[in-house]
Amino acid sequence: MPPGPRPMNHHAATRPLGPRAALVGIRTAAQARWLDASPRTRATIQMVVLIGAVVVAYNYSLTTLWQLAGLDTPLAYVSLVPLISLALAAVYARPTKPEPEIHDRQTDYIVGVPLMAAALLVNYLLPFKLSALFWVWRIDLLTLPFFVAGAVAVIFGLRVLWRQKLAIAFLFLAWPYPYTSVLLRLLNGFTSATLFGIAHILKVVHVAKPVPSLDNQVYSILYHGHPFTLSVVSACSGVSSVVGFLLVGAAFGAIVRGPLVRKCLWLLGGMCLLWIINLGRITFIFWAGHHFGEKIAINVLHPFIGLVTFSVGVCLMILCIKPLGMRIGIGEPVAKPSPSVTVSAPGRELGGPKRSLAVPKVYAAVAVVLALGIVLGASNLGLRSYNLVANVAGESKLVSYINDPVTPVGWQGRYQTTFAWAKPLFGDLSTWNRYTLYPRTGGDLHATTEVVADVINTPDLQSFSAFGIEQCYAFHGYSLANVSQVGLGGGVTGQALAYTSQKYGSWSIVYWILPVRSESRTVYERIVLYVQNQRGLIAPATEASQSRIRSLAGSLSASNPKELTLLENQNFLVAYAREMIHRQATQSAGVLARQAV
Repeated sequence: MPPGPRPMNHHAATRPLGPRAALVGIRTAAQARWLDASPRTRATIQMVVLIGAVVVAYNYSLTTLWQLAGLDTPLAYVSLVPLISLALAAVYARPTKPEPEIHDRQTDYIVGVPLMAAALLVNYLLPFKLSALFWVWRIDLLTLPFFVAGAVAVIFGLRVLWRQKLAIAFLFLAWPYPYTSVLLRLLNGFTSATLFGIAHILKVVHVAKPVPSLDNQVYSILYHGHPFTLSVVSACSGVSSVVGFLLVGAAFGAIVRGPLVRKCLWLLGGMCLLWIINLGRITFIFWAGHHFGEKIAINVLHPFIGLVTFSVGVCLMILCIKPLGMRIGIGEPVAKPSPSVTVSAPGRELGGPKRSLAVPKVYAAVAVVLALGIVLGASNLGLRSYNLVANVAGESKLVSYINDPVTPVGWQGRYQTTFAWAKPLFGDLSTWNRYTLYPRTGGDLHATTEVVADVINTPDLQSFSAFGIEQCYAFHGYSLANVSQVGLGGGVTGQALAYTSQKYGSWSIVYWILPVRSESRTVYERIVLYVQNQRGLIAPATEASQSRIRSLAGSLSASNPKELTLLENQNFLVAYAREMIHRQATQSAGVLARQAV
């Protein structure tokens, strides 16, 4: 007889699963829930993960972008870019053209992961290399669209990435540097045009009188016999409204259907309208001050009237779209495919037909995006250190050393000379001053010799590369003993150099380059501190300060008496430079506050 069925082993049937089998079971159940979820639920989960990863990765950058909205700056409306980008993404949520049924997750990762990795590397490597210029140029916001594009490719797939290309590309408009380097250079001319318009309006509406001043921006307003003054500065000239409409208009250009020429005319017309409305806003504030006083005009109306007039201008231009022969629309969404032509989800055999999923396995994608977002977020949080030397728009907080010299506590500076022969090297608008810094009493930086400071200002940043410190000493026959990158606080990176020479002796040098404010414009300033190597320099040597010195070439050994002197002087100058930058930041804050008043 054939053997009967084997008796069941009840102990084996009830034996608990091992950790690996339990993990497989959890993963299978989660995968089943994902495949069985409705399309709306899946899209919601993917969108929440995407937004969460971006917020974590660019936590400080997005915070500073939002802070721009509360500042009296022409870049205030740039803070709207992420919100407008989300609105564009919602508009293009469903395809308007047939899309190929491509479900190649390997390609999604090949495209998405390098984009996110590139953003990560830039944010980790360039801050130390570019020093404060990383923040001045706001490279962090430049990398934002690349990270978002990579995250969309991994979480949603390449088809959605291509569909949302306009929304992602719109994020490039959140990068402040193009505005500060190109558009804001026109501020003087823009302000002059506004003042010209106000002057003609006040000839008809007698609510204020211009007060003779250097730039003719001050107006006197009489309220019940008591005069007070208001000024029309560049931020109030209307350029912020023009920039704001440029952003909003560019977004509408993506969803408005009509000839390109009409779109451009509509955009230019809107910018002109917003400028004219701004003239009315300024006149209205003058009128309110004349009838109701300074507090009503400045404290009540001024903070929000600009937003009201901007909204009115945008609404008027939207109403002009149809009369200009254009319409708002992106086309009808593509109909969902018929169940008869759909296929089941990969790896899922069900009785009824199911449509193919672009992302059949989402959990690995979520893990990859969140992991890279958290790592990038740690780096992004460290950008707060730049707050010492630049504001959230990347504009310098420091006044030029030449305009307002500073020294560390316990030291006194003295102007020595100006090198006029250097203008062919650094530009006709450049200035090269030399200062001698003497030790006095107090502070932590003690010495028996002076420190020499060479300060060069120029609008041409590239001239510092063409005529650098290294080339100068090499030309005069010095030998480089060591060069190190040093962190000087506030995100500023400098270089420490040690040179030796049989004829001229040896020197220790520390220098750094910063954008500074000089006579209402931004220039680049290189400060070079150097001492001839000798005993008598004392600097507070802490473990934290030593960790921010990274040798790039050469080496100095404390066991060699001559090299020990070079090493001690290097540490002294690094500590000196750090305190000097902090003093410059503190003193500049007071100077700029007095100028604002």
